[in-house]
Amino acid sequence: MSFIECRNLHFSYGEETGEVLHGIDLDIQKGEFVALLGHNGCGKSTMAKLFNGMLVPNSGTVKVDGIDTGIEDLQIDVRRRVGLVQQNPDNQMVAGIVEEDVAFGPENLGIEPEEIRRRVDNALKAVGMYEYREHAPHKLSGGQKQRVAIAGVIAMETDCIVLDEPTAMLDPRGRQEVMDTITYLNREKGITIILITHYMDEAVRADRVVVMDGGRILTDGDPRTVFSQVELLKRHHLDVPQATELIYRLNAAGCSIPGMPLDEAECLSALKTYIGL
Repeated sequence: MSFIECRNLHFSYGEETGEVLHGIDLDIQKGEFVALLGHNGCGKSTMAKLFNGMLVPNSGTVKVDGIDTGIEDLQIDVRRRVGLVQQNPDNQMVAGIVEEDVAFGPENLGIEPEEIRRRVDNALKAVGMYEYREHAPHKLSGGQKQRVAIAGVIAMETDCIVLDEPTAMLDPRGRQEVMDTITYLNREKGITIILITHYMDEAVRADRVVVMDGGRILTDGDPRTVFSQVELLKRHHLDVPQATELIYRLNAAGCSIPGMPLDEAECLSALKTYIGL
């Protein structure tokens, strides 16, 4: 059984906006790192809210660890399993001290104070923010704030973290901090990660890439398989990693460079091989 299972999923915010999702079928396994890509308005953020029961389908089903998110009495159980980190960390900060902010989620789950203390300390250590536990959140950098927001979800001990464009408002250093944290949580802690992003260099770090367009899944596979479909993605006005784009254009200009590099190192290696270095 898949950890998250979507079947014939349809969703609309109302008659005026029309249907946002059109019959989505999607399975996500426990422990996967999945990047969800697509244009603004394609349904990515809606999917994020459906995954943790913040929204429920108009028709079809979303099940989390076998629990139907549409059953109101069970939605708290869904949120115990799937935590949501939003784009702007300031929207999730509720306390004046970092450790109090991280404790907010477990407190609302009715966890005992001694257990909350353990969870908060462990969560802050996991994201490299323990030394800032007594700091005021508003004095932190953007990347540090986002790591605190992630710690708040970790402290709830969810099996899955959904991150809705968590690096969109960050500088390159902040983006790197957050991506290193996400990768560590997935690789070392076994937490299922669903990352919604516009950055292709972030997507290539995932095990799997799901591309959406117009409320439907356009393509789904490992990063190399997905980004090798350059023509398909371009027809839908979607980007590919810069390394992939460079080799694609060189081949279109008459070169015959084998492979489909996803990052700078792979691109450099392919070019060296091509020119005989």
